[in-house]
Amino acid sequence: MTNAIPLWDKAKPFPPSDTTIVPGIRYSLVHRQTPDFEFLHEPRLAHDGKTLYVNFSNAPKLESEPAQVMRGRRSTDGGKTWSAIEVVAGGFADGKRRHETAPLLAREDGVWALVGRYDFGSKSALGMEIWREHPATKQFAPVSDGMVAPDFIPFVLPQRLANGNWIVGGHLQKVTRAAVAISDGDDLLRWRIVPLQDDIHPGFPETTLAVQGNDVLAVVRPEKSPNSMALASVSRDGGNSFSKLLPTDLPMEESKPFAGTLSNGRSYLIWNHGKERRNELWIAVTKPGALYPFEKVWRLVGGPAEALPAGLAEIGETAPAHNWAYPEAVEHDGTLYVVFSLNKRHCYMAAVPVAALT
Repeated sequence: MTNAIPLWDKAKPFPPSDTTIVPGIRYSLVHRQTPDFEFLHEPRLAHDGKTLYVNFSNAPKLESEPAQVMRGRRSTDGGKTWSAIEVVAGGFADGKRRHETAPLLAREDGVWALVGRYDFGSKSALGMEIWREHPATKQFAPVSDGMVAPDFIPFVLPQRLANGNWIVGGHLQKVTRAAVAISDGDDLLRWRIVPLQDDIHPGFPETTLAVQGNDVLAVVRPEKSPNSMALASVSRDGGNSFSKLLPTDLPMEESKPFAGTLSNGRSYLIWNHGKERRNELWIAVTKPGALYPFEKVWRLVGGPAEALPAGLAEIGETAPAHNWAYPEAVEHDGTLYVVFSLNKRHCYMAAVPVAALT
């Protein structure tokens, strides 16, 4: 495949004039910044059937500073209440390296975290470690002997392919190339890396995936430009090879997208689309069983203060809204739980009825 992938249904205008907030959506506050941890971004989540786990990058002052760690909270009632703050992946004694990003995976054998290790600076990616929640202490600790995928940083939760392997999107080579990592079956300590591009991405090639069987759609954050479009690539062989990564027909702000597959068989995509940078998050779905194109779309959150849903105003967010960003989602019992950050300071969650996404 050499042609650009049509992410949006060409028979329909984009954006539709009647785009609305998802019906039945419910919002909750996961965590606000505190005086000792002012920076908060890049939330991740998982659901093990009983507990909803959320973690996020947290730092005293600045993004990518050496003191940045992964912290989080848990909920057993669908996000109505949250546990006390906990450290998911702490820092390093040398004061230089740090942990940043920790996508989660809940399986029958426990809750795992794919933790990114960085050196000093936002482009100083070193590689991926594997952590796991201890069944007795309920605390996360490393289980890999160092990095299992040097040079690769995971950026979304892993998804299972029909062939039994797990696949996760991310980037490699000091945050210059989009890539995926593929496990050796259920062994999360053995991974191989497949780059999506040979050329250098001038921005941040944060990669997300939608999986249908062994077919994989990779959607990549575009570089900064006035009319930026989502980048996309497709694999038909379980991620072993991909088509050329090219701009698509879908407008996308320069920010992390998130994709997945719902229990009703529809692929979905969550991304920033709005007149102002990161001002709105949208969610779109395909027909059941389709990898693409996306054919229906709703606003998930965002817009000016007067456009904020009542659910957000009720939990204290009444100021003009901007920078709703870095979504991650997991489905459980008919609900798609979506976490995102606000202004790199707070973490919110939206509970979306899957039945509404049709």
